[in-house]
Amino acid sequence: MVAGVYVHIPFCVSKCHYCDFVSYGLRSSDVQEQDMESYLSALIKEAKLYEKRLLLSGAGVTSLYIGGGTPTCLTGGQLCYLLKSLQALFTLTAGVEITVEGNPGTLDKKKLQDLRRCGCSRLSLGVQSFDRHELKVLGRIHSPRDVYNTFKLAREAGFENISIDLMYGLPGQDLAGWRRNLQAAVKLGPEHISLYQLNIEKGTPFYRALTKGLMTEFKQETALLMYEEAIDFLASAGYGHYEISNFARPGQESIHNKLYWRHQEYLGLGAGASGYLERVRYTNIPGLEAYQEAVLMGRRPVQEEEIIDESLAMSEMMFLGLRLLQGVDKERFLQLFDITVSERYGVEIAKLKKLGLLEESRTHIYLTKKGLPLANAVFMEFLN
Repeated sequence: MVAGVYVHIPFCVSKCHYCDFVSYGLRSSDVQEQDMESYLSALIKEAKLYEKRLLLSGAGVTSLYIGGGTPTCLTGGQLCYLLKSLQALFTLTAGVEITVEGNPGTLDKKKLQDLRRCGCSRLSLGVQSFDRHELKVLGRIHSPRDVYNTFKLAREAGFENISIDLMYGLPGQDLAGWRRNLQAAVKLGPEHISLYQLNIEKGTPFYRALTKGLMTEFKQETALLMYEEAIDFLASAGYGHYEISNFARPGQESIHNKLYWRHQEYLGLGAGASGYLERVRYTNIPGLEAYQEAVLMGRRPVQEEEIIDESLAMSEMMFLGLRLLQGVDKERFLQLFDITVSERYGVEIAKLKKLGLLEESRTHIYLTKKGLPLANAVFMEFLN
């Protein structure tokens, strides 16, 4: 049953130095206004290819997430067209969470008002840092002042659910600088905070700098201290740590992200988007022209598909579910696979419990505090 819809907007003003997502920087490409309009039309056509399928399933969509790229580099009118079109196509549940990602450098009062008026209930701001130098190093287009101004305007526009992203492990960053970022974030007062350690991916400017010796790998020991500092500091500020990288005020956890971690079905729309339907994970064509051509021909613009068989589905439920601090729901595992978690993974669970990385309650299996920073090693135990 499809529970969520993810829509990818592959445009941004300029690509950040660490970004390896499917996105096209408007400052450095040949993308024009009419190309963006054509892309939005193709998006709606792709959504219509799934309309009947979702209606027949009787599923109500609980989350609609517009991500990127930078969706807010679109105009307010374009964003409203997209939101209204999707709301007309799909059956949305009462209280549906509608999230739009935005960059503080691409939002003004009018655009924020347009977003709120057209149904956006949750704003996710790519802040990354409150330090001017760090933002410049990352290649972000906004300043710390832009963050504060945008947040204030968003509140005035009626947004009561705002999430911000922060990054740590940045070139030249130290513990004191990271503490200042955490303090600034809490003082701002968002409902949700996501923390991401910088990973240097192939094909990015950071990767090229690393291979040329112009950058050095960040010390993992320091990154771990930053992560642990954040957990303690945010907890003391009233933010519940509900997923490895995510913290929220009570009742403000991301509905959409929890769909992924609970191994639920979701629809992925747009160039390079991924989805998961009826035990098939698919990824769309990333190129703009090829994506639009496929949609205009009336076919799904899928580049690759992977059938998730029973064994892989069980593995995924474990390593995705363990990202949640609550852990894997043992009863739901039994309902989905007609076998208990202990029957399927008893040896692995016993080993990890002995190492102090997993704990178990009557209803859930979950990472310990010791296991959190070693999560990837824990996950590997279930990939067999």
